[in-house]
Amino acid sequence: MDSMHLVRLGLGAGVIIWAAGTALLVPFGHWVFGPDNVLPVALSAGVIIAATFAGVLLLARRVLRGTGGALIEKAALFGVLLCLPGLVFDGSLYALNSGRYPGLDATASGVMTAGLLLAYAAALLGALSAARPLGPQS
Repeated sequence: MDSMHLVRLGLGAGVIIWAAGTALLVPFGHWVFGPDNVLPVALSAGVIIAATFAGVLLLARRVLRGTGGALIEKAALFGVLLCLPGLVFDGSLYALNSGRYPGLDATASGVMTAGLLLAYAAALLGALSAARPLGPQS
């Protein structure tokens, strides 16, 4: 797999994941991340972060399967490109809405933003973990 194909896959998947996540978080974000939902917020954020790690790990393994050479570099590139659209679009939404995510009050917006940053970190770790070979090593 050449680098440009990996770039297209990473950016394309990043845009699709960001659009799907935003389509769910804008109408339902306040319900999930609202100030009255302390325990459910922690649980919801934990589930989102764990699902992000697992999903990106599986996606990156599939994308990187059969690629030779510098697997860790390809995994890192894929992870960064996967996160890039979301970081740019979420950052822009946040900045253009006076430091609040659309449809959320200030408290919910801050909590959700912290959860999103942790989810982006989980995505990068998931992609990097895909470079680790499966099974026992000799």
